[in-house]
Amino acid sequence: MINKPGTLKKIHDFLTRGETISVMIIIVFLALALSSIFVSPHLYQGSLHEGDISLKNVYAPYDFTYQWDVNEDLTEKAKMSAADKVPYYLKRDPGVEQTSREKIEKYFSAMEEVLPPDAPPDARISRLIENSGVDIGEKNAKMLADNKDISKLRTAAASIVKTVYDIGYVPDKDINAIKTGSPLKVAVVSDDTAGALERKPEGFLSSPEIKSVLEDLTAKEFPGDKKIRPAMQAFLLAVVEPNISIDEKRTEAEKTAVIKKVQPVYNVLTVKKNEVIVEKGKRVSARHLAQMAQLRSFIRPGRSLSFFFGVLLLFMLLGLVGVIDLSFPKKINLLKSPKQVSIVFINMLFMIVLADIVVRSPQPTYFIPMSAMAMMITLLVGINTAFLSAVLMSILISVLVGGKVEILLVMLVGSTVGISMVREARRRSVLLWAGLLVGVAQFLSIVCVGLVNSMEMDYYIVDGFWGLASGVLSSFIVMGLLPLFEHFFKVPTNISLLELSDLNHPLLKTLALEAPGTYHHSIMVGNLAEASCDAIGANSLLARVGAYYHDIGKISKPEYFSENEMGSGSRHANLTPSMSALIISKHVKDGIEIAHKYKLNQAIMDLITQHHGDSMISYFYQKAIEKSEDGSVLNEEDFRYPGPKPQTKEGAILLLADSVEASSRALEDPTPSSIRNLVRKIINNKFIDGQLDECDLTLRDMHKIADSFVRVLMAVFHTRLSYPEENKGGTDILANGNKNKLRRSKQ
Repeated sequence: MINKPGTLKKIHDFLTRGETISVMIIIVFLALALSSIFVSPHLYQGSLHEGDISLKNVYAPYDFTYQWDVNEDLTEKAKMSAADKVPYYLKRDPGVEQTSREKIEKYFSAMEEVLPPDAPPDARISRLIENSGVDIGEKNAKMLADNKDISKLRTAAASIVKTVYDIGYVPDKDINAIKTGSPLKVAVVSDDTAGALERKPEGFLSSPEIKSVLEDLTAKEFPGDKKIRPAMQAFLLAVVEPNISIDEKRTEAEKTAVIKKVQPVYNVLTVKKNEVIVEKGKRVSARHLAQMAQLRSFIRPGRSLSFFFGVLLLFMLLGLVGVIDLSFPKKINLLKSPKQVSIVFINMLFMIVLADIVVRSPQPTYFIPMSAMAMMITLLVGINTAFLSAVLMSILISVLVGGKVEILLVMLVGSTVGISMVREARRRSVLLWAGLLVGVAQFLSIVCVGLVNSMEMDYYIVDGFWGLASGVLSSFIVMGLLPLFEHFFKVPTNISLLELSDLNHPLLKTLALEAPGTYHHSIMVGNLAEASCDAIGANSLLARVGAYYHDIGKISKPEYFSENEMGSGSRHANLTPSMSALIISKHVKDGIEIAHKYKLNQAIMDLITQHHGDSMISYFYQKAIEKSEDGSVLNEEDFRYPGPKPQTKEGAILLLADSVEASSRALEDPTPSSIRNLVRKIINNKFIDGQLDECDLTLRDMHKIADSFVRVLMAVFHTRLSYPEENKGGTDILANGNKNKLRRSKQ
């Protein structure tokens, strides 16, 4: 029996896997991309009728052809061609065949009549000719009459005649007509058959051929009697008549029927891109409607089935290049991140649509804002994926617009410049500068193309301007769409992270007022995390911002955390260790609730949940062991943070920086050696506890992180000179401030 719940769970798990979702996204992208390429954008254009007045100029979005007015010459040629393909209908005459058979029977019956044996030979031959009606000459008749086996002669003659009639014996005039018409085939119609038997015209017999055919057939019938053959051949020539002739009436009727079915051939006229189809204020004619009917077709003109499979194969080849580039040798499985796959393919599809709009517009193809896609993917996914996407899309679009290499060059140069400009952008103003530099780079690329191809000056001015405008347009597209992508996909960019790093953010201001110790701790952790990320090449800005917000959960009960006690004594003195551990660990959950309230980015929330992993709350665990009277074993899970463990380098660095900063406050003598020992001890303990198992930190990374922690902490705990006291009398200026003011007022 099938375990239905188990099967449904497997199906659910398969459908919700990241790889499955990514493949579905790719399939949807292919369907939408192919639709945008093949489906006519004018399919749902408003209808016009003959005689209407056009309210606007209607331009041709691309080159296309349409049919208009009957071409009489071509139509006539089509009719003649169709008529020539009609086979000649030949009619087989059974009456001719029957007459020949009767002549053979009558002749040999006359030969069998009993003649007087003493009659002279000439009288016998005369009597045979008179009775049979067939005159083949005295010599041939005597040769046949002297043959003793008349029955064999009769049978052989009937067989040869049947063979000739089955082949078909056509009169010379009809053979000449067939050869003149040069039909590929003819159809033989007989009175005793319902249908027509189609045959090749060269298979019939004519009078020049009948003699040689009879010789061959007679030789087969009388292989050992050469004397009888000439007489038999003469007899057969006398009785055989043409049995097949052209059926003129049937042939003409068939040609007429075929000609009636021939459709008129219309003139094929060409409309060029940007040509005016209907002028504003002009009356719509039938010719205008014929042109616009071509635009309303479901499939775009020029998009054939072979073109479809060619584009599909191109998508597959470019996808193969992308998979190889992303998988080897870096071993990155992009399919595990449906969010990134969605961002990449949405941008690609958006670029295909924009490219189609530009191609159908009066503007040059250089106006396609390819760099917008490259900059967007750089900011949202990464520089490597952005560059690969730019290369693949530039190749695809250049192929779709006619395989122009200059388009590929301009788009690639612009995209590369855009990627390099925004890869570390932290302000939106950088996007404007990036768009301007992209435009300049594309302008220079167009100038390069013009110089190579010896173009005129207006080419540089017009096309170069549109290349420059494309770069500027790209920056505005990125500025407009980037916030939407950040919000919808919850992806942090350097720009949004920098906005969150503003210490005047309402949440950070609340943290500074409600939990000042935690606030300063968070700032210090941010310094440590940023330095470590810079050392190993991780996202330092994300780590710093995550550090600022990682302890916001302490706002709920700030006085229960040591950094906020401010000499007022510990609130945990009267609590059990388990209750204290519960309060301490709860700040992670409270932090997530506050983050949701302030709509922080998901990446920041992930750092909040992971900044302790599932570490042990050691202080209260040890106190619980000490207070355990009966020596019972405690449940460690009650004294651990909820987790999960850090999943990224930034999360792991935040966990280490948080522990190092908190522990460094307890150093009585913060010397370089003691700081270094503390850092190594904490990193080793976290490593042994398994807190770094689920991130991709290497041992080399850990050494670099330790060194960066030591440098930052040594700068914090640097030694100062002992300044001499300026107030030798030991007067408290703040205490005596009011007296001094009073003394000055009396003076």
